[in-house]
Amino acid sequence: MFARFLAPLSATTSTSSFLSLSFSTVKNVAMGAMHSGKAPYSTDLSKFAASNQSEPLENFNAFESDVILQESLRVFGRNDNEAVEHLIHVGDIAGSKYVADLAQDANTFVPEFNSHDRYGNRVDEVKYHPAYHELMSIGIENGVPSYGWNNMDRAGSGVVRSALSYMMYGAESGTQCPQTMTFACVQPLSNLTNEQRSTCDFLSKSLTPVYDPSNQPATNKDGVVIGMSMTEKQGGSDVRANVTTATPIDGSVSEPGSPHTLVGHKWFTSAPMCDAFLTLAQTESGLSCFVVPRWNPQTGERNEGLRFQRLKSKVGDRSNASSEVEYHNAYGELLGAEGRGIPVIIEMVQFTRLDCMVGSAGLMRRALFEAVNHVRQREAFGSKLIDTPLMEAVIADLSLESEAATALAMRMAATLEPNASEEEKALGRIGVPIGKYHICKRAPKFVYETMECLGGNGYVDDGAMGRMFRQSPLNSIWEGSGNVICLDVLRCLSKEPAALEAFTRELSIVSAFDPSYDMFVKKVLSDIESLRYHIAHTRNVVGRAAVLLQAAALIRVAPENIASSFLHARVSKPSGLEYGSDVEGVDMHSLVDRTNSIVRSAKTANWGASTRRQYSTAAATTPMRCSCRHSSTASTASTCCAEELDAIMSMKQKTDWRCPRCSRLNFTFSSACKCGHVHRQEHTHAECRNHHHHHHH
Repeated sequence: MFARFLAPLSATTSTSSFLSLSFSTVKNVAMGAMHSGKAPYSTDLSKFAASNQSEPLENFNAFESDVILQESLRVFGRNDNEAVEHLIHVGDIAGSKYVADLAQDANTFVPEFNSHDRYGNRVDEVKYHPAYHELMSIGIENGVPSYGWNNMDRAGSGVVRSALSYMMYGAESGTQCPQTMTFACVQPLSNLTNEQRSTCDFLSKSLTPVYDPSNQPATNKDGVVIGMSMTEKQGGSDVRANVTTATPIDGSVSEPGSPHTLVGHKWFTSAPMCDAFLTLAQTESGLSCFVVPRWNPQTGERNEGLRFQRLKSKVGDRSNASSEVEYHNAYGELLGAEGRGIPVIIEMVQFTRLDCMVGSAGLMRRALFEAVNHVRQREAFGSKLIDTPLMEAVIADLSLESEAATALAMRMAATLEPNASEEEKALGRIGVPIGKYHICKRAPKFVYETMECLGGNGYVDDGAMGRMFRQSPLNSIWEGSGNVICLDVLRCLSKEPAALEAFTRELSIVSAFDPSYDMFVKKVLSDIESLRYHIAHTRNVVGRAAVLLQAAALIRVAPENIASSFLHARVSKPSGLEYGSDVEGVDMHSLVDRTNSIVRSAKTANWGASTRRQYSTAAATTPMRCSCRHSSTASTASTCCAEELDAIMSMKQKTDWRCPRCSRLNFTFSSACKCGHVHRQEHTHAECRNHHHHHHH
């Protein structure tokens, strides 16, 4: 506007002459503009309408879009019609706008704790937003806690269950905590015989795919949710330091299933509205495991001695309540033999640690989908972001990390199958903690990098990225933080020779695939043997062991070029630099193509109770809208038709190039035009990529 006012002034006008101009001169210029029909300030705001903004990631199929998950299920899980149909069904739900909205509400309207009612009666009740209960219903009804156990006769069903948890964790993580605990409790609960169980059969009810959030005795419910209450203020992960005590109600009887009273406290009790909790307490014979119900199954009355103190204010995981609890002669039943509490919970911890790994892998994959969804739509400097060399390098590197995490998570799920061989179970005993250590530690940096792909939009807390970022550190801390996991690996190596033998056999896959990597395998095995003398090196060795396990898993499930890319990028030269900083020798084009495969869901309806149990095998054919506003199918969504030249014309640089096919002006570093034409010039990124691809083969 000032340019219009100053236009009549000579470029050589002196300062004194300028100051001597009367106000009427400027006034006349403005009035002249107004009399000419042109307002000095435009009132047309249409040019400020939102444009070049990505459509949100919603109503897509989380299973059909996930190539590495499908490949892993074919090798480690089940590939029959019933399993695939169910996975596609849950994939529709996990990727739906309906669930995305529920996730937002459940984490915005956080749980509230009421210790007493308005009359002063103790109630110890946590109120959740209805979105939380709906998410719990969806997960439990679709078998996230129970699918593997209820299909034990079909090999691979446990891996299918892990895939269900993986997808739902990416959709909303907080509700997966109580579902994981319910899943993991089945093994220790099965230690009781029918005669030893109380009048409430918690085992059978935990396997029933029914969610009942009502606060009433579990004997009145078809399905229950089981929680865990292990750590105390003074000990944390060192549960042997626990001071909570348990005394038999009948002083002469202390056998599995017998009732006890517990006195003490617990520092972390997640999901306090669970129907029962597995907890640890000291007895005359040592640390023992107990089932502490919310309602006494013998009397049908509330377990008055179970008193919650407050809810934790956590960094993330906000939809899920975590509490502190005190036991004031709380009722509990002995689970397993007295003094054998540690062996009982170890059975459970293997499964919870598996789900930490599975959950982090699922979270990483969902965050990557969010990033890809943005960069495949967003334009900058004349090209889609995904077509620029720097962004392609970042997405390719993130894809490599995500595929390795998913493949190893499903590989370890296979080792915990009920019908797994002894060799497989031995591998799981060392592979699960190694995988949990590495994958869960990689998640926070990974999710941050995907957030950065969205720029400022990623840092705004209206969408899912902020929630996923806050969630990302949790699995590395819970169920054994890094040092605790490393100590467990050392314990396993020293006490279980079969585990080391199984681990060595698994790594032989890497040597057989490419003998040039045998030196890395031998180095890790040698370092493992010497860890007893160099305990401070354990983190380094466990991390390298995890990378080799990831390589072995990818070799078994992914195409050869993907496995080779991982070996080259993560084993040959693990730089530890930022994602996308060292992708030489990586087949970036293939990796990006595998990730840029988001399949739109054929279902966009409300996933209410009447529809969420229905299986669907319908192909995703819903048209999508690209930025040029022409319909395209999912298979052609990454290429758009030509558009008219836009404002980038004014930013033209000497090295910008015009597409010979559609005449679009493209930014100098763009390797391809939106119409699909690949730019060819000396040392272009596309040629470099093709060179590496052919060199690899």
